[in-house]
Amino acid sequence: MAKNKNDYFKLIEEQVQYCVQAGTLLEEIFSTYSVDAVLEQKAKMHEIENKADELHHDISTRLMSEFITPIDQEDILHLVQLIDDVTDSIDEVVFDIYMYNIVQPPKQAQKLASIVNRCVKALYEAVKELKNFKKPENLRRLLVDVNGIEGESDLAVTDAVRELFVECDDAKTIIGHKAIYDSLENCCDLCEHASDIIEQIIIKNT
Repeated sequence: MAKNKNDYFKLIEEQVQYCVQAGTLLEEIFSTYSVDAVLEQKAKMHEIENKADELHHDISTRLMSEFITPIDQEDILHLVQLIDDVTDSIDEVVFDIYMYNIVQPPKQAQKLASIVNRCVKALYEAVKELKNFKKPENLRRLLVDVNGIEGESDLAVTDAVRELFVECDDAKTIIGHKAIYDSLENCCDLCEHASDIIEQIIIKNT
């Protein structure tokens, strides 16, 4: 039997590294926010997203000609799509900054961007452990970390949106800032969805 030439665990790990790059840049953007830098930052983030897309397509192409994979092809495809969605969602936050012409960032955006960065890093740690899915104790612990941070994000967004509506009367500001909060929350939601797929992989293979 021919040995599998594609290390899908390594390829997926490389894919999540783009999520980590995007999450780190996102936190930097909000921690040193400058409206004058938005266009440059938008281009930098989109470059990361494009490289992530290229790897996503490469993995999908390899799978099309693969007969034997360490886990079901369908599960790999679903997982790499969700990981790609995570990078896309982080890119979307910066696109929203540009689209809504955010001059002053939402009050809680820096805190939420930090949560997003922690969440993608937790997903990365879980993906690094995915190769040990047949002995999943440590992997399951890492998945709990992802889900816990996602829950933290939900609570933080709820409080941030309430604060926005309590303190702000300007409709344009409310629309733009709520869109940013929603996009930040979506980043963590997608990390949790990817975590759920990994949990399904464990269940199907143990």
